[in-house]
Amino acid sequence: MDPQSLTAAPFTTAFDLHVHTRLYSGCSFIQVDDIVGQAVAAGLAGLALTEHGMRWPDAQFGELRRQAEAGGLVLINGQEIQARDSRGRSEGEYLIFGLQRSVTETLSASDLLKTVHDEGGVAVAAHPYKLSRGGRSHYYGAGDLIYRLDLDGIELCHPDHDETAMKKVRKAMVERNLPGTGGSDAHKILNIGFCVTLFENPVRNEEDFLRELRAGRLRAERRG
Repeated sequence: MDPQSLTAAPFTTAFDLHVHTRLYSGCSFIQVDDIVGQAVAAGLAGLALTEHGMRWPDAQFGELRRQAEAGGLVLINGQEIQARDSRGRSEGEYLIFGLQRSVTETLSASDLLKTVHDEGGVAVAAHPYKLSRGGRSHYYGAGDLIYRLDLDGIELCHPDHDETAMKKVRKAMVERNLPGTGGSDAHKILNIGFCVTLFENPVRNEEDFLRELRAGRLRAERRG
């Protein structure tokens, strides 16, 4: 898979792979009841809920997924997990899909990805070059650590990735032969769909989603 040749394919199925709700992410203002209508209005075929530090409970998510399906929307149950080294320092945040549980333990980035893969999931480095506003790390994300991790993808299009950040991600995509995803990291309802992942093939359910992401048959796009 050559990331630089992706534009030649007819990518039409748009997903927002990075959305937070007020119900399970205290920093978000998005009410759950507003998600489906806004996603449809934004022209999305699907979206992933990636709450901080947890995966939605199955029964609750199942009800929301049925509502989404009625609106023609595919809903993916993901989570955004922060990795930390043995000293407690951040090693970036990761969008996790395909696991059947919340990752509640504190793990290093390499241990987190091993756990995800051992349990049949996939992992995308979230906003690796999003600049930090302070503290000991230059980035909120993993930064150049993405070159040493067993990733399935790298978030390319993100509202806090400027052209410099995206250039760094594209370089890593080529050198690591990894796909670049798009996600709005929405915390406000109108931000849903700002950045998207376009899939080459139809994605009708989580099985399709995981298969296409692993195969890298996707590209990122900024729409906002």
